[in-house]
Order: sequence, then structure tokens, then C-alpha cells
Amino acid sequence: MDVPAELLSQLERFCAFQERCEFDVRKKLATMPCSVAQRDEIIRRLREHDFLNEERYVDIFVQSKLNDQWGKLKIRQHLYVKKIEPQLIDNALDAVDEEEYAQMLSDTVEKWKRQHAADSNDKPKLVRFLLSRGFGMSEIQNCINS
Repeated sequence: MDVPAELLSQLERFCAFQERCEFDVRKKLATMPCSVAQRDEIIRRLREHDFLNEERYVDIFVQSKLNDQWGKLKIRQHLYVKKIEPQLIDNALDAVDEEEYAQMLSDTVEKWKRQHAADSNDKPKLVRFLLSRGFGMSEIQNCINS
């Protein structure tokens, strides 16, 4: 399949600049003048030359979002939207250290309480916040009640 060298080079730079998944690359390709066959060939070449690696993308995404104090549910949802294989998502989330995750949740609670001193005893408000960050109800209850 004949793929314009400039197009391939542009997408290699796109993937080298920041870790991307196939969904992101296909979205970018949709804005470019190329056929479906050319898009598939570009994806194949990016994978072949390790510019595109879903497993690496998922690992980096999970670590990045944990650093941003996202819960596992929110991380899972965002990866699902990007059409990442459920097995890759499960593997990455299973690799998260549970003690570090519980500590991150506890730190998130303490930070919220400091920032909302007037509402620090408003448990429903805190629970809503933590749910919006992607933490599960059982995790939240364990943290708040301990």
C-alpha cells in the first residue's frame, strides 16, 4: 500500500510527542486526506515501529491519572471510551499498589477537608466529590469510617 511519506512522518511525530492510543491516531487521521486503506496501513506501520503501543499507553495513562488523584472507576471509563481492550485495562488497574491507592484516597479526603473547612463535616458533599473523582462507594466508606 502506498502511503505518503509526509503523512506517515507527521503521524510519527504526533505519536513521538506524547503517548497515543489507536483511537487518538484514528481520530487524527480522520482529519487528513487519506483513504481507509491508507489509514490502516499507517496504523500498522506505527505499531511495527513501536510508535503506537496500547499496553504502554494504558500503563502511562493509569499512572498519570492516579497522580491526578483519579479513582479506578473514572480511569476505567476514560480508557473504555477510547476503545482500549478490557483485558489491558484490567491488567493495568490490577497492577496498582492497593496501599498506595488507599493512601491517595485518604490524601484526597484530607485535601478536600482543608479546602472546604466550612463544609468539612458535610459527608454527602464529600462523598459526591469522591464519586465524581471515580472512587467506588465501598472504598469511600472504608476511608471515611476508618
